[in-house]
Amino acid sequence: MLVSALRESSPRVVRKRKIENIRREYERQKTELGMVVSPTLWRSPKFYLGIIVMMAIVGGVVFRATDSAVTSNVEPPHLVAMRHVDVLAEALGRYRFHVGAYPTPELGLAALAYRPADVPKWNGPYINQLRADPWGTPFFYEPPSDPGSLPTLICFGADKLRGTADDITPDPARFDPGTEWTNGWLSAEDRLPGVRVLRSLPGS
Repeated sequence: MLVSALRESSPRVVRKRKIENIRREYERQKTELGMVVSPTLWRSPKFYLGIIVMMAIVGGVVFRATDSAVTSNVEPPHLVAMRHVDVLAEALGRYRFHVGAYPTPELGLAALAYRPADVPKWNGPYINQLRADPWGTPFFYEPPSDPGSLPTLICFGADKLRGTADDITPDPARFDPGTEWTNGWLSAEDRLPGVRVLRSLPGS
């Protein structure tokens, strides 16, 4: 009877030993691969909370780096003003090419953006919109006193005063845009389909 009992228990012992061997092999391979993470960790809420916190930290770092890069690429106000007066000077030259004279004091720089009354040869707009300078002051414009001279166009700068060291004026050559730009030039109605071009100055 004792021999029979040993024979009956033998398969169970063999299975147990096989399972134990498999477990030991698993532990050995896990150690070799550095897999020290417990399988139950993937079901832990703390694990996912830690991932969310890490993502928030990384996102904050990336946002700060991007914001810093954008801030460092902001164009200085005086360079913006220099570019604007050059654009206005070129627009004045194009206005004169079409109309035959620079805008009158009454029309001012607004004539570059809006169609003035009683100026039939106007073929603008020559600028998209008339803005103030980077410090919030309108650009100063004065037509020439005689046909052979250039208009006066000034940005008063940060101190907003005329005749000081920070005044900004355009390159005089900008008032003469040449004739190359006339190739392919279209009237305001053709260049801005679907957009109503004002035929008089605002408030007139």
